[in-house]
Amino acid sequence: MQTDPPVPSDDLPRLPSSPRNAVKGCLIALVIALALPVLGLFLLVKIPMWADDGRLDDFTDRFYAYPLPPSTEFADYDAEGSVELRSNGDHCDYLVRFSLTTQLPEEEITKYYKQADIPGVDGERAQVTVYFPKYSSRFDNGWPTSFIVEIFDSTDPGWDIRCH
Repeated sequence: MQTDPPVPSDDLPRLPSSPRNAVKGCLIALVIALALPVLGLFLLVKIPMWADDGRLDDFTDRFYAYPLPPSTEFADYDAEGSVELRSNGDHCDYLVRFSLTTQLPEEEITKYYKQADIPGVDGERAQVTVYFPKYSSRFDNGWPTSFIVEIFDSTDPGWDIRCH
């Protein structure tokens, strides 16, 4: 077996060892040392918020999975939802609003959603409220009626800063 002859050390590329390279190395180390705590603090704040946002998405999906009343459909499939502290106390409030239209009378829709058993964020029954806008139209009794369904639930705040 034949081996290559050793390469003389004079032929190897050499990095210049200057104070500039030392300063660059120190600056890189300093940036990394400063960035890690900032990144850690960012994650400490954001991870609980991301977790509660996921719980809000699951809560929203529970409403979408619940059957609509007859002759009723979504006016807009984009629900409006939020996680925040809505009153005094130390808790997270989850609120989601849906826009729907129906051919049914207000009383029937209100009764349907009063009996609705939609699971809340932690599994218990969510509070459901129905709002019918009060405006008159020349199309009354001939067009679908628009209304809003709002589902609400509250949990412990955990580490989410929006809930303290």
